[in-house]
Amino acid sequence: MSTKKILYIQTSGPDTPERTASPFFLATAACLLDHEVTMLFTMRGTQLMKKGIAEHLYVKEGGETLQYFIDQALDAGVKFLVCTPSLDLNDMTKDDLIDSVSAIVGGTFVNEEALASDLVLSF
Repeated sequence: MSTKKILYIQTSGPDTPERTASPFFLATAACLLDHEVTMLFTMRGTQLMKKGIAEHLYVKEGGETLQYFIDQALDAGVKFLVCTPSLDLNDMTKDDLIDSVSAIVGGTFVNEEALASDLVLSF
């Protein structure tokens, strides 16, 4: 199988925890299949990249925290990006972000990344 470029766009945030784990799980699986995988956090999804959030966000009662899924994705090689305007939307600055965020990107970059990807999925 040839390597594909996959972009996952995460718009769901801590207010819908049941929607947060699947993108990380799928991104991890794609990376383990040797695909080039990026997760872009925008809208409320940006809150998932805020320090202290993932460690206390349970995907389901009695289950793993979101941090577990983030760690798996990072270990597999998934790259995390945050959309610049969404920082302002969420009253955040780059200093609020976890260290694992590779870059903060603007709208032009997001569009170029989507056009260059073989697959774009949003959650």
